[in-house]
Amino acid sequence: MRKIRTGTKASYISLFFVCICVLVWTFLYEKGKNIPDTEQDDIIMVNEVSGKDMDSPEDVEMEPDDIVDEMITELVCKRLRAVDFKIQEYLINEEIYTEEMDREYKEVFLQVLLNQIPLQYEDGEETYFEDIDPVKEKLNVDNITMIKEFFVYCYLDFDGDGYPELIVDPCGAYVRFGGPRILRYDRNSKKVFVDGYRFMKYRPLCAGKFYYEDKGGASAIRYGYQEIDLQGNVIEEVTFQLVHPAYEYPERYFITSVGEFEHVNVELDKESWDEMLHDFFEAKDNAIKGITFDELFSDIEHP
Repeated sequence: MRKIRTGTKASYISLFFVCICVLVWTFLYEKGKNIPDTEQDDIIMVNEVSGKDMDSPEDVEMEPDDIVDEMITELVCKRLRAVDFKIQEYLINEEIYTEEMDREYKEVFLQVLLNQIPLQYEDGEETYFEDIDPVKEKLNVDNITMIKEFFVYCYLDFDGDGYPELIVDPCGAYVRFGGPRILRYDRNSKKVFVDGYRFMKYRPLCAGKFYYEDKGGASAIRYGYQEIDLQGNVIEEVTFQLVHPAYEYPERYFITSVGEFEHVNVELDKESWDEMLHDFFEAKDNAIKGITFDELFSDIEHP
């Protein structure tokens, strides 16, 4: 009986140690098996944050600046595709804009150009046309010569309210006058409002829009585009440039700003440039043409 007891005790001890070994091995195995799952979870999280697929762990090791640059490029391109560069036109409402009203509008605009009545800014300040234009003094010409020879005019419904506005567009880069000015006549107050300074290279594109094409630089052609609201405020702006070939570089294409993305320098390939800016260049080639002073006031007695 003694030997039986001793053998049984030894068996229990051996079984105990075997169980301990199995538990330890099982713990270590399960822990090791879970390590790849954790890494995979981390990769999925990076994918979700970056918003793009990653095929291998090497992608996770991209430099932070490279990831940011790629994200900015994607956002800028997406924002650019949302811009409507196409020509738009608003028809003057002939049911409310009568011949009598047309005469009234043109007579008032003529008085502005002849400095007989002041212009109004939205903030309440007043100015006369000659005070925002230095051409007369600079070239020693009289007022009539100035408004006939140094400006062209666009008479159209620019803001979509059914009534015409007068755009006064200088035929040259007169820094003080700036780019084209929008004159709006308010029949209720009998006042003419003018918007503020605009970059001097801008030209009228169509209703609600301006553009510029600056070929003056030796290294690049620069372009700009603006959409304007009822008060003359810029509500959309895009700038971009084509850089001429230099040294080992071919032509290069850059978006320098679009909407809230200002002072960026996103480079596009030729195919993307042509795709995203096709409507701009088509609109530019069909931009509104200005008329002369005499053509504008052909049915109104004028000097």
